[in-house]
Amino acid sequence: MAQASTKTQYVDTLKRERDRFVALAFCGADVLFELNAARKITYAAGATRALTGLEPQEAIGASFVDLVDRTDRGYVSERLESLESANRLEPMMVRLRGVQGATPRMMMTGYHLPDLPGSVFIALRLTSKDEVLTDSSDTRRDRDTGLLNRDAFAEVASQKIKDAEAAGVDLKLSMLRLNDMSELRTRLDEESDRDLMRTLGACFSGGADKNEASARFDDENYGVLHRDDFDLDRLRDRIQSHVRAADPQGVGIAISSRTVRAELPGAKPDDAVKALLYTITQYCDDPSSEPAIRSLAGNLDELVAEASGKMVDFRAMVSAENFNAVFQPIVDVFTSEIHHYEVLARFGGGLDRSPYELITFAENMGLICDFDYAMFRKVIDLLHGWRRQGKVYTLAVNLSGRSLGNQVFLDALLKLLAKHEDLRGQLMIEITESARIHDLGRANDVIQSLRDGGHQVCLDDFGAGAAALKYLHALDVDIVKIDGTYIRGAHGDRKLHAFLKAIATLCADLDIDTIAEMVEDRDTVTMLRDCKIPYAQGYLFGKPAESIASFEPARKPAPKRGGWSRIAKTGG
Repeated sequence: MAQASTKTQYVDTLKRERDRFVALAFCGADVLFELNAARKITYAAGATRALTGLEPQEAIGASFVDLVDRTDRGYVSERLESLESANRLEPMMVRLRGVQGATPRMMMTGYHLPDLPGSVFIALRLTSKDEVLTDSSDTRRDRDTGLLNRDAFAEVASQKIKDAEAAGVDLKLSMLRLNDMSELRTRLDEESDRDLMRTLGACFSGGADKNEASARFDDENYGVLHRDDFDLDRLRDRIQSHVRAADPQGVGIAISSRTVRAELPGAKPDDAVKALLYTITQYCDDPSSEPAIRSLAGNLDELVAEASGKMVDFRAMVSAENFNAVFQPIVDVFTSEIHHYEVLARFGGGLDRSPYELITFAENMGLICDFDYAMFRKVIDLLHGWRRQGKVYTLAVNLSGRSLGNQVFLDALLKLLAKHEDLRGQLMIEITESARIHDLGRANDVIQSLRDGGHQVCLDDFGAGAAALKYLHALDVDIVKIDGTYIRGAHGDRKLHAFLKAIATLCADLDIDTIAEMVEDRDTVTMLRDCKIPYAQGYLFGKPAESIASFEPARKPAPKRGGWSRIAKTGG
């Protein structure tokens, strides 16, 4: 009996050794560790001394996470958590705690063998400096966390909800708000910020089964589609722990959440995606608002019905062109001449909500292309009508960044503009919601097609930071309109004042003109002159009005600066 027991132990030992060497050969590793359920090292092989200062035998019994460099520990811990519901740990880049500081980054992979419960094999391999794991061009994912973005999540989650319904599985949607996360990130250095966001991504995606999906909607809002047994409290606790550890003040943040049953019975796939996007947008814009609470308090199928009714009304309004165009002047701050007018929309007939709310609804529900096209047709008719009266005005028409991604719409728009080539010098195009532009290269091709047709192109809501510079570098435009929040804030703010000067100088060097929004007093005009920002828009010069005649009669534009010279070049 003792002999049989000894033989069984010997076979088990051989089996375990076989599994280890198979794992080592499979991973092509420099170091191999085996961890138990407590993440303690039970076996080590390879160049452990060179990387950690420990011989393989000395590493046994140590906590593997403690051997990881401090900046990567949270991330590694979260990724190891995911092995509880998966056999394979997808490749990740980490650094170990070396004798003389952090080691060079290493590619870490892991595997859990089903016949060895609790055991996890971890393999680490030194990489070249050029080796990368992620595709930075993946527009479906957030770069900071690796989670799905808002649009991709709506598409993926909607399909998973439909599949779960067919399989008789109940899913829930939880929306989490990491309050003041944006402010906390300003207290972190670049490396700490990067590591924290990567760790949060692992928190949200760790342990997901085939029915789950996670997303980052914006700076503070996240979402998780999950089964009923998902431990949301544990997720919140893990997030708070990592954030508190990263916070130099050790405070952390407040985390709020709402959970609803995810049901879309009978909804068409496209409508399901749009309804989910609409819900997410409402919640992210104002989680405390009554519409957001009401939407998240009920089931998604109720929202589909509500959204479908709004879609029908909106389509009918667009089809009948049952909306009004109003006009607001853009003025030369040096000559007080009206240079051109921006065209804005006003709605009625049962759709008497704020224009911003309706345009946002149209963008989220995939209706904005129809509206943009209808507005261009209306403006073209107005320009022709004024011409017959001997009046010539220059108008800027808004074009949503969402519409730039719809080739059918773009083909129709370019055809419409070409048909009315005589208006090219009077018809400018202002791109709104530029944050919705994911493929900047393709968007720039569209912009150049519009400019080649003789139309000035303006980029709306231009702001500060890397994102603004990215757009300025990638998109060749004639004008940028500086977001009014920066204009208002520049009074008494030396740094912001300097920023406005710098951006105006940069744009001038690039042959791009600048327009300031929300100009409401003469002191602001003086400031704009000092900053060399030549054009302004705001209540000081007039609120949007239905009749251009209500403003000072349009005069011949002031001498062209920068990008405006293209109007003369194209024969406008």
